[in-house]
Amino acid sequence: MITNILPSYLYQQYANDPTSPYLQAFFDAYNTTAQGYLDQLNNLNLPVYTNANITGVLLDWVAQGIYGFPRPSLSAGTAFTHDGVYDTVAYDTTAYTQNVTGTPSPVYTVTDDYFKRILTWNFYKGDGFQYTTTWLKRRVTRFLYGTNGVDFPFDNTYQVSVTYTAPNTVNIAIPNLTISPIFKAGIQDGVLYVPFQYQYNITY
Repeated sequence: MITNILPSYLYQQYANDPTSPYLQAFFDAYNTTAQGYLDQLNNLNLPVYTNANITGVLLDWVAQGIYGFPRPSLSAGTAFTHDGVYDTVAYDTTAYTQNVTGTPSPVYTVTDDYFKRILTWNFYKGDGFQYTTTWLKRRVTRFLYGTNGVDFPFDNTYQVSVTYTAPNTVNIAIPNLTISPIFKAGIQDGVLYVPFQYQYNITY
């Protein structure tokens, strides 16, 4: 990593110029500013998106450019009717297998905090790659309490309950927190990656 710029300098033929002090001051200011830009860029450490300096459009750029994950939109839940399923409505009134939305779906604003938690859920490797109940509970706990996606030490996951019911249904009970609806929406919209073989029910 480059830590110092190659400084600009005043040509020797200007050494005796009456304006030499002003020209030298200009070059000194330019070098100081350029060094500041280099220091700022080095301190960004772009791959570490949990850095407090990576926010807004810069966070979007890092997530999309480095991790290939754009900022998602999260729906707050939509009510569907099963009109259109075979033998549920009269013929020629609606298309088959077409759900009809009952009400418009509101959308959550995905803040930088929420976005960083989503990125940590999807790209954190510390829990391993094998799905287990412990794997899921640790991820849920980290999402609920890890502000700005920061991994933090915790020795238990007692506040998260995971149970299984047939057929292939996972029930996740979590505390009622401000972030809880975001977590539920992330699971339901497929933004938070989980094994696709299961259906997930979230309660809080």
